[in-house]
Formats: sequence, structure tokens, C-alpha cells
Amino acid sequence: MNVDLSSLSKLLGHLTLESVLSSLLTLLVCLIVIKILSRLLQRILRRTQLDERLQKFLLSGLRILGYIVTVIIVAQSLGIPSTSLVALLSVASLAVSLAVQGLLSNVAGGMMLLTSRPISLGDYVEVAGVTGYVDEIGMVYTKLHTDDGQVIMLPNSSISGERITNYSTLGRRRIVLSIGVSYDAAVPEVRTALLEAAASIETLLDDPAPVVYVTAYQESCIEYTIYCWCVWDVFLSTKLKLNEAVKRALDQHHIEIPYNYLNVRILDGSAAPPDGQTRA
Repeated sequence: MNVDLSSLSKLLGHLTLESVLSSLLTLLVCLIVIKILSRLLQRILRRTQLDERLQKFLLSGLRILGYIVTVIIVAQSLGIPSTSLVALLSVASLAVSLAVQGLLSNVAGGMMLLTSRPISLGDYVEVAGVTGYVDEIGMVYTKLHTDDGQVIMLPNSSISGERITNYSTLGRRRIVLSIGVSYDAAVPEVRTALLEAAASIETLLDDPAPVVYVTAYQESCIEYTIYCWCVWDVFLSTKLKLNEAVKRALDQHHIEIPYNYLNVRILDGSAAPPDGQTRA
């Protein structure tokens, strides 16, 4: 403590009115330069297509950097050793970065999402084991809501490090529906029935048109698969309607949908008596 007080007294002893005024002038000039550079960067960013939140983040980063440089310059003008000040700032920044390491990784992930834009507001995505609509992309968290009404906040670091499936980018989704049909039914007749079912759904797209293929031969049925397309935001409702339409079409064409069954026989270990006789 004595050493600190003596050092402080020596520093104050070296201060003069001229050095104080010079430091104040330096501080004023630095603040003006920071303001000018901030306005210049703001004009440049407005001409870009960067997200508004990312623009604000970059402006804040520029100001913070400018303030740090200003402190170092003013300290030098007051006679404070710059090496000691830089070392102090380095230790402080290291301590802060370690304390908020998770936060910084989330911010970095947020910057990646806002610059590369793999997802946008309103998109229907699957990421980090969650499927839902994007409501908000923040600097730290991304907000989604699922089909069953759950609101989920995902850290941006988990999103940037995971595979992202965006179902909205192309504007359409493919429906793949497989049905098992009896071996007794003719292939052309089954295909006709399934295409009629697809044609009855208004939300299915005509281009590309629905197609039906035989995809597998099972033990008790032939597996047919319908491939068709719809607009991405009506995917679930369209698929459910197609399920019902397929059943109706197969019933109208009297085509059987087989199912597995188990035949159980109970034996008592003895032969059955002849007809008309009873066991004594």
C-alpha cells in the first residue's frame, strides 16, 4: 500500500496545469474522432445488406475499441507508463473473456447466423434436435416455436455448430407416402387409384406431378409409394389429407389393404374322436 501511495504521489507531483489541459484536449479530440468514425461506419453499413442488429453490434465494438485507445493515449499524456496500462487491460480482458466464454461463443454464433443467413424469420427449420418456426434471431439466443405450441430458446453456439435443415428455402416440400396393397390387385389399377387420391388434394402441386412406384415386395403385400410435392407451410395438413384420400380411393376400387394376423390352435395332446362319438 505504501508503494502504491508513493507512486501515486510521484505521479501527482509530476502533473502540471499544462499537462492536464493537454490531456483534456487530447481526450476531446479522441472523442470527436470516435464520433466521426462511428458516423462514417454507420453510413457504410447502411449501404450493405447486413442485419440491423449486427450493424449495431459492429458500431458498439468500434466505440469500445476507440474508448480503450483513448484511455491509453490520455494516460501517456499524463505520464502514466503505457506498458503497465496495456498489461493491466490485457489481464482484465482475459479475466472477463474467461468469465463470459459461453456468452462470447453465443455472440459469435449469432454473428454467423446474421451474416451468412442460413435461416430467416418465419422459416421452418430443424436444428439441434428441434423442429419449428423461427420467431427471433438474437445475438445470444434464437427463438423458435414448434407445431405443438412450445416456445424454445436455442443458444446460437449450438445452432452454428449443428446441421441446419431449412424446409422453407425452396418454397416446397416433398411428401413420401408408402402403402401396402394385396398381391391380388393389379399394378395399373393400384397406380390409378393412388393417383386419383393425389389428384383430389388441392394443395398438392401439379409441377412436378405426383408419381407412384412399386418400391418393395413384403411378406403379405406389395408396397407402393406416392411421391408428390406441396408448398412447405401446408406440408403436415396435406399429408394427413392424402392419407385419408388414399383409403377412400382404395375402397372405391375394391383394393384390399392386407394386415398381418395370427392363427392360434390349441392342442390337448390327444387325437380327436371319430365323428358322432364322444370320448369316455
